[in-house]
Amino acid sequence: MNKLNTLSGGGRPRRTVALMMGATLLSKILGMLRSVLMSQRYGTTYQANAFSEALHIPLTFFDLLFGAAVLGCFIPVFNSFGEDKRGAGRFCGAFMTAVLTATGALTLLGFLFAPAVVSLAAPGFDGQTRDLCIRLLRMLFPIVIFTGATYTLVGVMQSGGRYLLPALVSSVSNGCVVVYLAFFDQMAGEAGIYVLALVYLLSWLAQMLTLLIPLWISGQRIRLNMDFRTTAFRRALKTVPPIMIGSWLIPAGLLAGMSFCSLSDVPGAVTVFDYAHTIYLMIAGILTYSICNYVFPLLSRRSTAGDSEGFAGLVRNAVMAAMLIVLPFTAGAAVLSGEGVAILYLRGEFTPADAVYTAQTLRVLIFAMPAFALNELLSRVFYSRNEVRVPMAAALTGIGVNVALATVWALTKGSLFTSMSDVSLIAAANLAGQAASACVLLGASIRRIPGVFDRAFAGRLLIILLFAALSGAVMMGLYRLNGNDPFRAGIVRNIGICAAVFVPGVLSFAPAVWISRRGFGRKAVNEKRSDGFER
Repeated sequence: MNKLNTLSGGGRPRRTVALMMGATLLSKILGMLRSVLMSQRYGTTYQANAFSEALHIPLTFFDLLFGAAVLGCFIPVFNSFGEDKRGAGRFCGAFMTAVLTATGALTLLGFLFAPAVVSLAAPGFDGQTRDLCIRLLRMLFPIVIFTGATYTLVGVMQSGGRYLLPALVSSVSNGCVVVYLAFFDQMAGEAGIYVLALVYLLSWLAQMLTLLIPLWISGQRIRLNMDFRTTAFRRALKTVPPIMIGSWLIPAGLLAGMSFCSLSDVPGAVTVFDYAHTIYLMIAGILTYSICNYVFPLLSRRSTAGDSEGFAGLVRNAVMAAMLIVLPFTAGAAVLSGEGVAILYLRGEFTPADAVYTAQTLRVLIFAMPAFALNELLSRVFYSRNEVRVPMAAALTGIGVNVALATVWALTKGSLFTSMSDVSLIAAANLAGQAASACVLLGASIRRIPGVFDRAFAGRLLIILLFAALSGAVMMGLYRLNGNDPFRAGIVRNIGICAAVFVPGVLSFAPAVWISRRGFGRKAVNEKRSDGFER
């Protein structure tokens, strides 16, 4: 019961989530720096387009087939063993064997069918870009093997209450690439793009070893085995298809966005969408994943223990905490998207025209952040209850909406909305898809989980939304008073504008935090004490 009650103390959960958020922030900053150095070195040239597509194809395939399925299947079953360490170890070894076998097979298929994959993923590439993309894709596909192993090791560590190192692990791969781009890329000459692909591959191997070595030192041996006939493994395997499909929303959205962008007349549209999506995921990931990764094992334990009241309270407060964090940042990032893009990318081969298109695309994507948070959190809620078909239905709905709207753009070439660029319209389709998925999950939560969202919760959420609107209005008013042109202003002025606009906007949102922490009546106070997520 000790693990079940880890949220009972208010300080520890907040410290743990804060440390995880700090670790995620470091990783995302390094990832953004990697993207900045990439844009400075390669801009939106054919090499950048080919590399972006070649890198995202294997990672997207992994996300589509294994990403959420690895953690979503592994953690609930692994936690169900309780004190049976031997059984848990056997299950872990069999699971790792299955993941390595499946990702190895995917790598082989990716190598053999690289030309067909590139033709499907980027039908608008010219011959030079397509040929380079095929060669890079064959180099980069083994990334999925290292990623599959890393995800399994993350599940082992999080189930054991070790959250910080898994949150830091992406910093290793991002840091390796940043060091190469900053100090060694120029030395590679014309072969630089191929050396960069090799560095990416080695950095993903280093990421896996960052988790494997500490587990080995602590005495946790993962011995590969083919014990696939156990009840535990079959139970995990049974949930793979729906969890796999339920994880498709973000990677399919990225893949669809880049694919449709290859048909756009906007110069470097694929890379523009990629850069904007990178910033969007960086911000959304920092604000969301720490809470999701912390709460998922706890939800699994409470579900296994049959603690329905504690489960519902934990869901309420996790959602509330996510909205308190996400909403003011959504307003700020939308208002300051131009300054953000200029600060990060506007240098080297990345031109002011590229920055304008990227900022327009980012401004649309940013409004998907609340839906992103709900999708990630509520999917884990249903996975912990072994109701895996709900996230699957939500993801398919979101993907359908996204692709349908993007297809309308492709057929009309944006003639219905001439005030927006092609890439912005494709981003709007992505936004609509994420919102549709979140609506499905919210509706299913209200119907299937007794008492999860009551009137008191609805009242607090409404107040948060009103203050978020106020915060956005304050930021927009201050921004217009400054009259800044981010693509002509220097980096110092852009940073000053961000501070002058964002800080007062966040301060205007502060009363929402106080009201939410105070809550409505005795029930809210009891919830605050029971799970540690003080609002």
